[in-house]
Amino acid sequence: MRTKLALVVIALVMWPGAAYAADNGEWSVAPTPPADAGPAPRQYFFLESAPGTSVQDSVRVANLADHPRVFRMYGADAYNTPRDGGFGLRTQDQQQTDIGAWTQVGAVTVNVPAKTRVDIPFVITVPANASPGDHVGGIVAMEEQPGATTKQGGVDVTVRRAVAARVYLRVSGPAVPGLSVTGVRLRHATPWLPSTVEGGWACVVTNTGNLHLPPKITVTVTGLFGHAVRRRTTVPQVDLLPGARTELSGTVDGVWPFDIVTTRVTAVADGGVTSTATDRTFVVSWPVVGLLLAGAGWLIWYRRRRAKAVRVVARRRRSDPVAAG
Repeated sequence: MRTKLALVVIALVMWPGAAYAADNGEWSVAPTPPADAGPAPRQYFFLESAPGTSVQDSVRVANLADHPRVFRMYGADAYNTPRDGGFGLRTQDQQQTDIGAWTQVGAVTVNVPAKTRVDIPFVITVPANASPGDHVGGIVAMEEQPGATTKQGGVDVTVRRAVAARVYLRVSGPAVPGLSVTGVRLRHATPWLPSTVEGGWACVVTNTGNLHLPPKITVTVTGLFGHAVRRRTTVPQVDLLPGARTELSGTVDGVWPFDIVTTRVTAVADGGVTSTATDRTFVVSWPVVGLLLAGAGWLIWYRRRRAKAVRVVARRRRSDPVAAG
């Protein structure tokens, strides 16, 4: 008997995004436009509340398909992935402790006819002991029945797709933005021939404050005498949640076989929040060092041999008899 596992794939409104609704081509989720909406609809839910109070809003689910769909609605906590800072939401079967636990959606399941949209109210009740600052999550519309099957490691996996709109809730109180860049380092190969070297940079970026920050991250890599080391990949740009810690990386080339490489990573966010960290890496091509040492050894041997020959000739001249006049 083959085992089937469940997998939930969530599509999100990305940061920044050209579209105003999270959309997987079959259904979309977005904030319900207010009655007096301007020309630009809301991209995300930006809400404010004091501890111990609640805030209400509405989410619009649009069925883009030619047949009706049933969706399961729920609130979810957001998180950043530890490796690349990607924005994700907890699935319904995972423990929710923040936005996901505070959110009550007006309908647990909703049937949306073909080519129709439905507005669903929700309430976020903020606990009295909620910490001030930003709390981030999403309102998720997940298909009630799995819509696809794939294989992972030889096991059939049923895929339940989900689409979500982000929720940024600011709880009133002291706002303390903060960023930290640490652990900057350069990894590099050791070339067997005197040629340029490929390598990769890495660093850890941490949101040390209580506000979500989408910092602009720049990476500059220079070698000995200031020669440029080329970045082969773009620098990841992330939306960091409060307390999030993630490792970012990229690849470079153009490092010399003998080099002192300076890697500088700077993260800058609105409000003058900035952090910079620098690393200097010594690059040595040991095979080339071996050739140089061998050459130096041969040169020393040659000079000693020549000096010894000169001394022998000098002794022979001193020992030659002198003719009498």
